[in-house]
Order: sequence, then C-alpha cells, then structure tokens
Amino acid sequence: MTTTSPAADASATAPPAGWWRRNALWLIGTAVVGSLALWLPYRDALQRYRERNPSVAVAANKNDWTAFNGARWKLVAAESLAPRDPRLRGPLRKDAEVVLLRYEVIPDSGAKTRDLDTCVGAIVDAQGRRWNAGAGALPRLSGPRLPTTCGSGYDDSFKQVLAVPGRPFAFQHAFVLPRGQRLGDLRARIEFRYSGKADGRYLEFAL
Repeated sequence: MTTTSPAADASATAPPAGWWRRNALWLIGTAVVGSLALWLPYRDALQRYRERNPSVAVAANKNDWTAFNGARWKLVAAESLAPRDPRLRGPLRKDAEVVLLRYEVIPDSGAKTRDLDTCVGAIVDAQGRRWNAGAGALPRLSGPRLPTTCGSGYDDSFKQVLAVPGRPFAFQHAFVLPRGQRLGDLRARIEFRYSGKADGRYLEFAL
C-alpha cells in the first residue's frame, strides 16, 4: 500500500504559483462590492436617522438674522398666554399655558417653498423635555392670522401667501406647555426633515 506525506498532499491541492496574480483583480473587485453592499445600507440608514433626529445645534444670533438651510431666520417675539388670556378661544387646562413664537424668514435666491414647509418647530427645556408646535391640545387663538409653516400659508382674508426670496416672511409656532415655565430656561428649535437637505443640524434660539 502506497502512502503520501502531508506535504505532498498540500502540494497537490495548492493553486499554481501564478493563481493569486491572475485573480487579483477579481478578488479586489469582490472585496469592493462586498464592502459597498455593507456600507451603502448603513449610510442610507444613518441619513434617515439624522433626518428624524437632528442633533447638531446651530445657535441663532439673538435679535439678528442667522443663516440656515438656504434662508435667514430671526425670532421676533416670544410670549406665554395663561388659561384666562382673552386671545384663547378654546378650553385650556388650568395647569397649562400657551407659548407663542413669532418668526421671520428671508429665503435665499433659489430656495424652494416646499423645502421651507418641511420645517418642524419645537421647544425643549434643560431636562431634555420636548414639545412640538401645534399640539392637539392647542386651543383656537384670536388675533392676526399668521402661517404656521415656514414658507407658505394664508392671511386674514384666507388668501395664500408665499415666502419670496429677499423678503421677510412672518410665521408663528404655538405650543402647549405645563404652566409656570420660565421662557429664559427654554430653547426653541427649527428643524428640517424629509426635504433632501436634512444633515443632522437644527437651528436653536434662546427665548
């Protein structure tokens, strides 16, 4: 009976000396494709997460214009309304208050209204609690009618108004917060989602 040594078996099954050189491009291509197959879904998932959870604050200049997302922004006024305020035309819990924020935005040349209208307004406190604009508990408000989105809306005569590059456009965000909040302890946010420009940043205003 004839036997072969382990060294002979390894020699018999080993690829020819030039195998690695002949297949180098194929191996590199396979590695690249495999890496892209893993990285591209991760990149897309990260982009979607940033769109839904912006985490990098751009501090707005108080009482001045701040450039952000293809426009300039300014917080014009911030005030709180107690439950018996005559401007409230609907019921409001006694332990709640309405905070009104009035903004102006000047779109840059080429800014699109539909992109501006993807804005999301929010208020956060030092503990990380968050309130979104236009909550379901918000009562009806009297007074001049202002758009609640950042690029379009309707005036008091229900005529559509649009943000125009180079001209200030006024809009308002309203929030229902627990009563007794100090405005100076709060921060307002303008965020953008699903506009194709979401990059993980948001505009932050001190109240």
